[in-house]
Amino acid sequence: MKRVYAAVWILLFLALVILASSWLVHDTNITMLETLSQLEWQASEGDFAGAQKTIGRLNQYYKSREHFMALFIKRDYLGSTAVCLGGLSAYAAEENLQDLRSEIGKAKAQIKMMDHLFFSML
Repeated sequence: MKRVYAAVWILLFLALVILASSWLVHDTNITMLETLSQLEWQASEGDFAGAQKTIGRLNQYYKSREHFMALFIKRDYLGSTAVCLGGLSAYAAEENLQDLRSEIGKAKAQIKMMDHLFFSML
């Protein structure tokens, strides 16, 4: 009988870990995608000072979540995302608007790929 209780507790623990990891990854990715959309809107409106602040907030947010996400996602993918996000500030100027839009598109694609890879394994 003790084995049955132990098996049930292990099953419940694993279900809780799966739910928590799914929430963490999904919430992080959605927040980053929304922030990138906000950044894209700021750049198209010509608010490059606000765009720089948004990029700073986005990078800070990602750094605060990256170590938790490393428990569930390969570090290679997390590193690629960090590189995409880290390079955005170099393009936040009026003369680089097209490049900034391109880099935002790459960052969105990277985040969506991370989301897909995580949830396709569940």
